[in-house]
Amino acid sequence: MRWVGVRYNRFGENGCLAGKGTSLITSLDLDDARRRYEHALAPEDVARLPFYAALLRRLSQDATALELLASVRVQQRNPMLILAILQWLALGGHPVLGPLYDDVRRGALASVDEAVEVVVVVLREDVTLVSRELGRSTQTNEPGRSAVLRAVLADVARDHPRVNLVEVGCSAGINLHLDRFTVSERESSDPFVVTCHDVNGPLERALPSLGRRVGVDPHPLRLTNRDDQRWLKACLWPEEQNRHRRLDAIIDAWPTWEPLDVLRGTAQERLLEALEMTDDAFTVVVNTWVLFYLSDDEREWYFETVHAAARRGGVASISIESPLVVVPGVASAQRAHPSGASRIVVAREFALPEEWGWCHPHGRWLEKTCP
Repeated sequence: MRWVGVRYNRFGENGCLAGKGTSLITSLDLDDARRRYEHALAPEDVARLPFYAALLRRLSQDATALELLASVRVQQRNPMLILAILQWLALGGHPVLGPLYDDVRRGALASVDEAVEVVVVVLREDVTLVSRELGRSTQTNEPGRSAVLRAVLADVARDHPRVNLVEVGCSAGINLHLDRFTVSERESSDPFVVTCHDVNGPLERALPSLGRRVGVDPHPLRLTNRDDQRWLKACLWPEEQNRHRRLDAIIDAWPTWEPLDVLRGTAQERLLEALEMTDDAFTVVVNTWVLFYLSDDEREWYFETVHAAARRGGVASISIESPLVVVPGVASAQRAHPSGASRIVVAREFALPEEWGWCHPHGRWLEKTCP
């Protein structure tokens, strides 16, 4: 294989980060990191992603990997950050990870277990390669979620022919262009067709006309910037070739798409401004896997703000988040849901928030559970 030949370094066989400030890491932090590695993938994704599934299992057993993740503040302690940094290094030309991840993306691995061991050895060989990038955040900006957003948007805005969109945590803003994608139950070679299975059967009504599109993000990415393109690609799962082809096609088409208004800052800093910018038409505020990374106080402020705006009228909201995110005024899940699924909560105009349904985190399926 082209990517063998690495060796263990001075940290020894356990790969411990001695002298790296690990005295601040408690056993509770390490246990939390281990659980996060173990449950990072939804069960339905484990069989589809043998390399990432095996890598996550191995990282959950490795002292270096545990300490790396445990050193990240709790709100950002996402195993996908470690995986993205490793792929970032590969895409940047790392002499070992580069060809290895190229084999993964092409489906050309001879041995998943051997590849995983090589990645772990690289991590131990120079842990600073990963640790110096831990200030980043995962910004998948997954277009597959557009399938879910289209269905829910058509529902909550069905009485409004024209809608403005505000996305909190917009990253590069790809999902603000949800109308650029069509939805199919079957895989397609067309990169602008996203695959989504509606458990209830076809749900989607005609989309309203989309007007102004405003994003809010403390660290927005630009699809015209090569480093930002590389980080977005690094956040994709390498075994899903269609997602990589779709991102490449979006990057190529981006200059021809409608410009966005992107406000740099947190929701507390810029959301009210975004709502003022869009008050000329009915506005839908969207967040997808963003609130999970905020503090309790930040989440409370966000929900109070968007739900109050919905009650006053002229605004609705769509929240697609981990079921661990508590939404004030909305009861816990009304029935069992697939492990790893994302919960969809909406606040309709002049109404209290309610659970709308559930979906795969990347939009591979959705199920409406409300009437």
